[in-house]
Amino acid sequence: MKYAIGAILGVALFAWMFSLCSPAGKNKTGHEYMPDMYHPVSYEANQYSAYHWNHWNAAEDGQTFSKAELSQPRGKVSGTVPRGYTGVYYTDASALDIVRGKNAPNAIAAPINGEAPFTYANTEDDRLRCEKEMVANPFPITKSGLDRAKPLYDVYCGVCHGAKGDGQGVLVTVPDAKYPAAPKNLIGDDMIAAGNGRYYFAMVYGKNVMGGYTDKLSYEERWQVMHYIRSLQAKSKNLEYSEKANSLSNIEKPAKGEATGPGRVAPPPPPPAGK
Repeated sequence: MKYAIGAILGVALFAWMFSLCSPAGKNKTGHEYMPDMYHPVSYEANQYSAYHWNHWNAAEDGQTFSKAELSQPRGKVSGTVPRGYTGVYYTDASALDIVRGKNAPNAIAAPINGEAPFTYANTEDDRLRCEKEMVANPFPITKSGLDRAKPLYDVYCGVCHGAKGDGQGVLVTVPDAKYPAAPKNLIGDDMIAAGNGRYYFAMVYGKNVMGGYTDKLSYEERWQVMHYIRSLQAKSKNLEYSEKANSLSNIEKPAKGEATGPGRVAPPPPPPAGK
């Protein structure tokens, strides 16, 4: 009798172990011993389906977000800079040589990306302040820069603002187009006189139906696209905008209290009377 009981217990133990560690095959998923070692119970980003023992979305935990919301791709943490990049804003183009490793024979160049600090809030007051304060383009005008900026402009700007910058992009001119707002005419006199900060602010935050482009254009690319926009403005006025000459900078038609034309600094206010 005791042998029969031992055999039954042995078979039961084997069946239990087999049920825990049975191999997968065909349509059978099998079983795993200590599955938490293979399937983390922590939140899985960018993945809608979760391991069924994962209870972070359980109602009893007071979770207020759906699994679909929590599974969306996450953006970078505000104020952080990816490893290997430089997150700085230089108003002096010569300072960029230091970042690019041109200041010493053994210096290491650090790529510049879109993590440059931008301390202006998305408000109308800060937009005007940005236009007054962010004046000079830190990157010099170069043929290579304009050549690299053209396809970027065509993809991200030209579809609305037009290949010539006249606001007649393909999304506006297609038959039966129902565009919610007319794109800005970038070669108009008001935009030629607008400060660089106005363009940069729009690239960061967008304007009206235009969205921001911080996730599409890097720090340097924004400034190079701005150079290309200036070149379109110069072309519309039969002026030169190249690494050899910049006759567009002589055009100054600022609105009262606003910054002057591209690359120019607004004159200081007059001193108070009696001083």
